[in-house]
Amino acid sequence: MACAPNPADIGPGSASSTDAGTAAPTTGATTGASTESVTETGSTGAPVIGLRLHQLQAMGTHNSYHISSGKSVKDLNYTHKPVPEQLANGVRQFEFDINFKAPGEPIEVYHLGLLDEMSNCPQLKDCLQGIRGWSDEHPGHHLVYVMLEFKTAYNAVLGDELLATLEQELLAVWPCERIVTPGEIQGDAATLRDGLAANGWPTIEASRGKILLVLHDSGKWRDSYIEQGVAAGLLFPDAFGDLMAPFAAVHTLNDPTGDADAIAAAVDAGHLVRTRADSDNVEPFAGDYTRATAALASGATFISTDYPGRGRLRVRGPRRHALALQPAQRPAGLHPRRDRGALSLDRGSTSLLRRQRLGARMTC
Repeated sequence: MACAPNPADIGPGSASSTDAGTAAPTTGATTGASTESVTETGSTGAPVIGLRLHQLQAMGTHNSYHISSGKSVKDLNYTHKPVPEQLANGVRQFEFDINFKAPGEPIEVYHLGLLDEMSNCPQLKDCLQGIRGWSDEHPGHHLVYVMLEFKTAYNAVLGDELLATLEQELLAVWPCERIVTPGEIQGDAATLRDGLAANGWPTIEASRGKILLVLHDSGKWRDSYIEQGVAAGLLFPDAFGDLMAPFAAVHTLNDPTGDADAIAAAVDAGHLVRTRADSDNVEPFAGDYTRATAALASGATFISTDYPGRGRLRVRGPRRHALALQPAQRPAGLHPRRDRGALSLDRGSTSLLRRQRLGARMTC
């Protein structure tokens, strides 16, 4: 485990900063309508100061490395562009399926052995470097949310060594100061959940150029990681809608209709939520935007798709920006369209997304 929280790394406007112009925590009952979380600018185009990570909404991809193995399996017949191209198109959430070989060995990224192994970044370090290289060229970008799904069955004998290998690979590409860590959010609180409720997320400004890593597992891998101490690690354990879990801060709730109440509850608590606009090529092949529309309206922080801005479904984000104001957390007085220029989203990136022509939109 690595990356103990260091206040010097957090920067102005973060959850622990008291500099002028920054925001009070905006989680739990204080989120949403409070104007204390933002310095409003009207429609002048000046940056909004104090917006925090949970107050924005971004597009993501599911199995972000995936290359179709052919048309024989309809559910798996989709291909993503390389990671840097996805970032250039506005994607700010990635999902990588990780497969361990042995402690100290490179971690591989693919979906299913033999059946579906093609990947545009075959090793985790390739995927991470794809993000890092683009990030270095666009230092003003907003936080990139990276989910790591454990495909290897848990090994009680080697589990700790394999988790250590994972953190070593992460730090080999991303230094501590460019990772938003659980320890930074937890602070002096007894649990991550309590720390988030007390401190809130960092501001958008304080998290530019950084990533946030998620341990996307609900079983023994997550249990083992938590036992080692969440605050000392690099990854946020996925709580999957369990707001009472002591490590609750980020959630995967993939059904924007069936999980609507759970998404709303997590959003109201100021937690980060990922949901999906489509699944298994069902909606894309039917030309059905019902799920995408529900996902966008749900208030989830990240809307994941197999078709980011192209292909059959063409789920896209706001024109010229990678992020939109999260609908349930929009600060009072900030107009969703008139004031989009005031967000100053993704400085250093240009023309991230084309105009959305379809019914399922992410607009700010």
